[in-house]
Amino acid sequence: MNQSAIPITLLTGYLGAGKTTLLNHILHAPHGKRVAVLVNDFGSVNIDSELIVGVEGERTISLSNGCICCSISGDLLKALLELLQHPQRPEYILVEASGVSDPAAVATTFMLPELNPYVQLDSIIALLDAEQFPSLQGKDQVLAMDQVGVADFVLVNKVDLVSQDQLHELRDWIRELVPSARILETSFAQAPLELLLGVGRYDAEQLATREARDVHVHAPESSTHKRKHGFVMAGPAHRHSDHTLVFTTWSYSTPQPLSLKKLRRFLDELPTSIYRAKGFVWLQEASARKAIVQVVGARVRITLGAEWGAEPPRTRLVFIGQSNFDAARLERGLQAAAAGGDEAPGVGAVLEWMRGAK
Repeated sequence: MNQSAIPITLLTGYLGAGKTTLLNHILHAPHGKRVAVLVNDFGSVNIDSELIVGVEGERTISLSNGCICCSISGDLLKALLELLQHPQRPEYILVEASGVSDPAAVATTFMLPELNPYVQLDSIIALLDAEQFPSLQGKDQVLAMDQVGVADFVLVNKVDLVSQDQLHELRDWIRELVPSARILETSFAQAPLELLLGVGRYDAEQLATREARDVHVHAPESSTHKRKHGFVMAGPAHRHSDHTLVFTTWSYSTPQPLSLKKLRRFLDELPTSIYRAKGFVWLQEASARKAIVQVVGARVRITLGAEWGAEPPRTRLVFIGQSNFDAARLERGLQAAAAGGDEAPGVGAVLEWMRGAK
C-alpha cells in the first residue's frame, strides 16, 4: 500500500438508511484528522450537504443533480483532483453517495490508474435501515442488496425500531450475502470511530465479482452545482433514454410559513410511490428556528434545528420516489399547508408533537 496515499471511506446505503447521520457522527468525533467531505444528492437542491453540521477544518464539496455512479462521475473525479492540488491536502476523504448510487461504480473511480498514487479506498461502509429494508420489493430491494454486497463493513441502523427476531434474520442474510463483512448494529448510526476510519485497504477483488447496475435518476430541474468553500462543481447531468431502474426527484420551495398541523397531515398521507422526503421547513408555530423534515417510507420525523439567523426563512423540500409519482399533487398539498387562519400553539406544542411523532 502507498503510505502517502490519502485514504477514502465510501458511505453507501439505500434512501433514508442514515448516511448523513453517520457522516455527522464521524465529523464530530475526536479523530484529529483534516477531513474533506464529498456529498452526492440528486436533484437541484442538495439537502444532505446542508444537513452536515459544520466542523472547523473540514471542507465540503456538494455534488448535485445526478448520481456519482453515472451522470456526474466526471465531477467526482474533478473534485478529487482539485482536493489533491489544494495547498492544504486532506488527510482523509469521506464520500457520501446518494441513496440510489451503485457503490461498485463509484469505487472503481477511486481505483483509476491516475489516482492510484494519491488516494486509496480504505473501506466501503453500507448502512441498512433495519425497519425499512424488509419492506423493499423488486428492483428497490436489488439495489439495496447490491449496496450491501460490495461493502466490507455493514452498519445495521435503527435497530431500536425492530424486534430481536427481525435482527437475527437480517444478520443471517448479511452473513450469507457478504461472509467477510463486519456487522455492527446501531441506533442513530452511533458507531465507534475506531471501527470506521483507517481500517485497511479495501479488497478490490470484492468488486470484480459483479458488474455495476444500470441505476439512473431523473430530476426535472436543470443542473445546479453548488459552490462550497471555494470548490466549484459544474456541468449538466446527461439524460438516459433506456433505464432498468428509474427514480424521480422533485423539489419544492416557498417563502411562506407552513402550518404544522397541515404539514403533518400532508406528510402522513404521502402516496406509497414516495420513498423519501427531506428538507427544511419554516413553521408558523416555531418561526425562529428551522424545522428539519425526514420521511423514510411511512416513518415521519420532524425536529427543530438551529435558528434561521441572517438567512431568510424559506421552506425547501426534496421528494424521491418512483418515476410515476404525481408532482402536481404534491405541490397542491404543500400549497394547502401554508399557514393562515390556524391558531399557532407555539414551540412547546411543536416539541410535544415531535416527541410523539412516528
